[in-house]
Amino acid sequence: MKNLKSKLLCIGIILLFVISFGCTEKEQNETNTPAPETTNPLETTVVPDNPPVAKFSMFPENPRDTQKITFKNESTEPDDDPLRFEWYVDEEYNCACFSISEKLSEGEHTVKIVAKDINGNENEYELKFYVSKTFIEEDVSELVLRKEEVGMWNLVTDEYLGENSYHIVLENGENRIECTVEKYDTVEDAENKFKEYFIGAFPYPAIGNETTYDMENDVIHVTFRYGNLICKISINTNLEDAILYSKIWGAKLNQVG
Repeated sequence: MKNLKSKLLCIGIILLFVISFGCTEKEQNETNTPAPETTNPLETTVVPDNPPVAKFSMFPENPRDTQKITFKNESTEPDDDPLRFEWYVDEEYNCACFSISEKLSEGEHTVKIVAKDINGNENEYELKFYVSKTFIEEDVSELVLRKEEVGMWNLVTDEYLGENSYHIVLENGENRIECTVEKYDTVEDAENKFKEYFIGAFPYPAIGNETTYDMENDVIHVTFRYGNLICKISINTNLEDAILYSKIWGAKLNQVG
């Protein structure tokens, strides 16, 4: 019996030692375990605020004073923020548009775009270029409005009216369109001649350098100067047709020279 008590006492001591060692190790582990990181709710991530990059292209690159120049906006914003724009032509405010088109006189010009984002950042791009005076040297027979350029019209008359003048007549049933082009030795001569043709202000943007029009016996006459050329179109349909065919003619001349 005495031996049994001794054995039980030894076992109790051993269990007590094991339990004490385990608790101590647990306390040490809990003490050595790093505390989880806490985030300050007032701290925020800094997002870079980049300025826009202003840019535009110009077409045509070598414009004449009879051509409308298109300035195509190519600005970018690295942060994809909304942008607004301001355009300046020869240092004068033009508009708050995305892109612009302008017809400019002979000489040196400057166009500038300013791009601004919603955070107040801005950037500008400026381009200097020269606009040349229009002078056409091609034969006048190549400068009139041809049948293939106006559609369902039949050619009636196709002739020179002297060395520097050409004339065609096209018909479509009772409708009639007549085109005459006159070429002058200098732009100044054409400018002076156009003063004799001037009747009234054109109700739409000018074709070429300057345009006038009038009506006579239900026939509409549109006359415009294109550099050293005087072009006249007469039609008995309506003003809209006269303007349309005059614009087609002007666009053709933009490809000449």
